[in-house]
Amino acid sequence: MSPFTKAALLSVAAGFIFNLETTVVKAIEGVPLATLVLARALGQLGWTLPALLRDPTLPRTRALPMQIFRGMLSVVSWYTYYLAFSGLPLATATVLSFTSVLFVTALAGPVLGERVRWRRWSATLVGFAGVIAIVRPGGAGAVALDWPLAAALASALMGAVIVLTTKTLARTERTGTIMFWIGVVAVSVALPVALPGLAWPGWGNLGLLLLCAVCGPFAMHLWINALRMVDASVVAPISYVRLVFAAATGVLLFNEVPDAWLGFGAALIVGSALYITRREAQVARRRAAPLAANAEAALPIQPMKPQADSAASSGPGSSPNSR
Repeated sequence: MSPFTKAALLSVAAGFIFNLETTVVKAIEGVPLATLVLARALGQLGWTLPALLRDPTLPRTRALPMQIFRGMLSVVSWYTYYLAFSGLPLATATVLSFTSVLFVTALAGPVLGERVRWRRWSATLVGFAGVIAIVRPGGAGAVALDWPLAAALASALMGAVIVLTTKTLARTERTGTIMFWIGVVAVSVALPVALPGLAWPGWGNLGLLLLCAVCGPFAMHLWINALRMVDASVVAPISYVRLVFAAATGVLLFNEVPDAWLGFGAALIVGSALYITRREAQVARRRAAPLAANAEAALPIQPMKPQADSAASSGPGSSPNSR
């Protein structure tokens, strides 16, 4: 099986499990939102425990304040994310979550000092036009301008800040360390908030809470592994299959029938997000080419052994654990 096929399958599986998580959030009844977030936080922390047992140095960090900030962003993002999916149709909330890519582009300049050219800015504006098409204030069948809609956009904005913060942390910190501190901070924040409303949820709701706790980190694990195999611009189009899962689940379980405006807005948002992802990959390759050429020129010429050809041809991209 080729790396692309493996990455595609992992991406589809991640989309399915992300959709399963939000389906649980929408279906569960009689459980406070704070309890849902606490379950997600405990799942995040539990996911890192095996790595901690293998490597007791995992918590060591050179950027503790940034780690705490990153963890708090995750907690706030989960609150708004779950609020959006509990109050909006699945397909609508899923499409609006894709605007995180647009917010990343809008914030990359002022936050990271990146130069964003007119093509990506134009794509970003087209994407936000898609949001207006979905909401269509005052129109027939318009999305209500209330807390779930505000939460959906706030969650996407938080997601963008999380991406930029993680990029900063990744310069000095290991992925496992970042994931560990997200879990620690998330549990520390979510537990006091959820404690006053904690009560026995019933066996059915307990099963749904456990499913919610597992789905988020598991889906993210699959998605990260997919990105390790192929370029983000290659796997990103496949990840939007999640919208198909959301629309089908909404129709079958919640009688939510998407309309033409949602389809039009989704096309604008997804199309602009795909274009931005592709442009960022092109820019990254152009920046990396001179560095690779300089590094190659600096290496002494070595005779190639015959048996090295097959090893070199496999390359790091053939391994799921390559970085």
